[in-house]
Amino acid sequence: MNDFKFSKREKVYLLLALAVLAMLFVSSSMTYHEQKMKPGFIHTYLGWLEDWIQRLNIYYGGVWHNVKTDGSAGFTQFVVRKTAHFGSYFLYGLFAYLGLRRVFVISWTGPFFVWATAFAFAAMDEFHQFLTGDRTPTVHDVMLDASGACLAIVLAVIYYLLKGRAERKKSAI
Repeated sequence: MNDFKFSKREKVYLLLALAVLAMLFVSSSMTYHEQKMKPGFIHTYLGWLEDWIQRLNIYYGGVWHNVKTDGSAGFTQFVVRKTAHFGSYFLYGLFAYLGLRRVFVISWTGPFFVWATAFAFAAMDEFHQFLTGDRTPTVHDVMLDASGACLAIVLAVIYYLLKGRAERKKSAI
């Protein structure tokens, strides 16, 4: 029988992954108007972002988004919201992978399992938004969320592959 025990660090990573999921659940429970940033807030605290993104043109969900079509505050809010989608699932993917990577006997199953759970949570989160008033769930957000988790997992796998290679090289000397 395998006497696997999570390290203290792995437990922290898993708690952080759960905290991200809890934050996502609370966020998707809020209506759009409860989450909406006021233009004054955007200009005061995110003015640097407005200046930085003013020339961007983003095609998302079959619609072009930019300052001209959405207005400066609206486009900034769009970028912040989509970055939050991507970033939240990036963090979930990273923390869940770091917490679970030693659990899996077959190495490729760990990254796949974590990505599949991120994808499933993203789909459930969009369904939860469907149940919340004044929200528009989209398949595009599920794909964006799953992409964030995928990037984090791929970067972590590459890190551990390079780290293992460096350690083998060092021990061979």
